[in-house]
Amino acid sequence: MKNQIDKETNFRKKWKLNIFFIIFSLALVLITIKLFILQFVEAEKYQEIARNQHESKILLRPERGNIYDRNGKILATNRISYSFALDPTVLKDMESIKQIALLVDSTQGETYQKLINKITTTKKSFVWLIRGLDDSEASKFSSLNIPGLIKIVEPKRTYVYNEFASQLLGFTDVDSKGIAGLELYLDSLLKGTSGKMTVLRDAIGRLRPIANLPVESAKHGCSVELTIDIELQKIMDTELINGALKTGSSGAVAIAIVPETGEILAMSSYPSVNPNMSIDNPSDLRNKAITDIYEPGSTFKIVTAAAAIEEGLIQPESIVNGYNGVLVNNDFKITDTHPFDKTTFSEAFRYSSNIVFANLAASIPDAKFYKYIRDFGFGHNLDFDSYGESEGLVKKINEFNTISKKFIGFGYGISVTPLQLLCSYSTIANSGRMMKPYVIKSIRNNTGDMIFEGKPQKIRQVVSQKTSDILTKLLVGVVENGTGKYAQIPGLNIAGKTGTSQQFVEGSYSKTDYTASFVGFFPAESPKIAILVLLDKPSGNYYGGATAAPIFKNIVKGWLTLNPNILNGVQSKIDITEN
Repeated sequence: MKNQIDKETNFRKKWKLNIFFIIFSLALVLITIKLFILQFVEAEKYQEIARNQHESKILLRPERGNIYDRNGKILATNRISYSFALDPTVLKDMESIKQIALLVDSTQGETYQKLINKITTTKKSFVWLIRGLDDSEASKFSSLNIPGLIKIVEPKRTYVYNEFASQLLGFTDVDSKGIAGLELYLDSLLKGTSGKMTVLRDAIGRLRPIANLPVESAKHGCSVELTIDIELQKIMDTELINGALKTGSSGAVAIAIVPETGEILAMSSYPSVNPNMSIDNPSDLRNKAITDIYEPGSTFKIVTAAAAIEEGLIQPESIVNGYNGVLVNNDFKITDTHPFDKTTFSEAFRYSSNIVFANLAASIPDAKFYKYIRDFGFGHNLDFDSYGESEGLVKKINEFNTISKKFIGFGYGISVTPLQLLCSYSTIANSGRMMKPYVIKSIRNNTGDMIFEGKPQKIRQVVSQKTSDILTKLLVGVVENGTGKYAQIPGLNIAGKTGTSQQFVEGSYSKTDYTASFVGFFPAESPKIAILVLLDKPSGNYYGGATAAPIFKNIVKGWLTLNPNILNGVQSKIDITEN
């Protein structure tokens, strides 16, 4: 019996030992398999986790391409700036967090509290603190010995001439992304391609670059050369601002173009903005020269005259009736500021008779009139080198009637952009040939190779050279003896036209809000530059001849002072000191 019991006891001991051995062996096998998986199968995964605990990837921003004027002067470039970020997973000390937030917002205001909330609630390991500081501003942060504080050197966009040409150039956001003007239009070429740099965290969480860690270099953006002449741009901007302030205008536009090529030499909008500063009013970023439309008034008479002369319906010596300054037709009345009975078309043009141009427009067949309006560039955009260009508003042929045609004849019932109107005068100055306006002269990649070259492009022959010559003489008469006399410069033949139009406000034409303008080119015998000046809601004397024409004159005088050779010897006869 005892032997039987001993055998059973030994059997149980052996069975327990075997079970233990099996379990131990199984555990050992499982551990071995797990170690194998960790060391070989999933080694890369855990190495990546380990690397992420000690390494970080920093985005390397490329340098945005420079923008130059036609003479190689830098308009937009980059400078070194310093930005700071924080790793909230490393920094837990509340006093240090408050110290940093206070540096960012010294007032302990809204920004201060928002930043503290952001740092203490985020689960991310990277939070921007402040961007784009210069050396002196950055030194306040660099001196801090706070774990998790990250300093990053970044390129920051800077505009060399501040507010000059600002709406044309546009500007970028804090990440150097174009958000207006040419900066937006050419963003994909200017911005370049970002690179990456791997850095290590030290014991207190600071990021430090290590020489043998991988770096993917950034590719810098393309550089752009414009047709703009910054010296003329400065003159135009200055005179436009002075003129707008003097006349009490709420806004203003000026543009200069080379009639023979279509190159834009300057393009200004008022109020101006400084893209190096924060922009308070986003609407001030609008390039009004191409985005805004208005009823041109008398400056549009050049189109009516061109159509009638080209079709043989009128000549400068033709006798026209001014009806003593008042023309009543059913429910509407047309009046003239300078009334007369009968005179030559040349005289009527000189004193800008609404009545004569209303009747002249009515004499042109609908299809012909519509074709000339479209051929001069109205009712469709000009494919200008920027975003936001408006097409303007032109009635369709089936919307023409006796009344609408008469009003279009002297610039009402049609809306145009300043650039469209200038291009119509530029066409006359260029012997009737319309050129595409452009501002991008060339684009080069980061190795200096040219990838685009802007060239003059003829759009169409709108009128004959004979008609162009007749119109030029008529425009010279406006400046010499007509409404444009305040644009006169002794010794220089200037061809130009004034315009004063009532603005359409809340369903009717205002008696207080006007658009005043002057468009002209010089020298009339061989035009080199055409310039438009437009004023929005001038106060007091609102006529284009009294307000816009003097600004035109000052721009021309300033340009001739810097560039006397532009007139090929004519300048010896010119008195630019005369007021």
